[in-house]
Amino acid sequence: MAELADLTYGSLAYDPLSTAAPQIDFPPEPEAPPRPAEEPRPYAQPRQRVRLGTREELAALAAGRRRTALAAAVLVPLAAACLVLVMMLLQAHIRLAAVSDEAAALETRIAELRAARARLEIQSESAFNMEEVEQTARTVIGMIKADSDQVSYLRSTSQDVAVILEAGRREATVWSRLNGFFERIGAYFAAVPS
Repeated sequence: MAELADLTYGSLAYDPLSTAAPQIDFPPEPEAPPRPAEEPRPYAQPRQRVRLGTREELAALAAGRRRTALAAAVLVPLAAACLVLVMMLLQAHIRLAAVSDEAAALETRIAELRAARARLEIQSESAFNMEEVEQTARTVIGMIKADSDQVSYLRSTSQDVAVILEAGRREATVWSRLNGFFERIGAYFAAVPS
């Protein structure tokens, strides 16, 4: 228990001021290695002197740079234009293929419809037989053939009248339309003999 007498406030922690606390000797920190001298950075290096050369060499170098700049100024837009044209050509080719497929499908559909039409015309011609129609009228509906005294013909001595309306002409008001309607009725009855 004597060991626990040096504890403070009933805590199991050591009292830092107590001499009874065990002293820990830590090893000394190792010395940091000496830093190497900083290497000069590439952007901080002084420029190397370039041998300039003769005037002719400088003029040729400048002309070469101008040709390169001119070629770049011409070739870059030309390449862009060629790329755009190639893309448009590919798009047109894709659209042409789609339209060709659609046209082939429509031609197939037209051939099918023509075959169906021919088949229906044959059925229609075979179905319309006057003898069969007369037989069906007599047996199913109970119709009989009219005698000659039961047939009356209407004959008109006046000529037929046809009125052609102008497609672009529009009447201005309702009253003018009604007036035109009554005039046409009067003209029709005037043409019929009494």
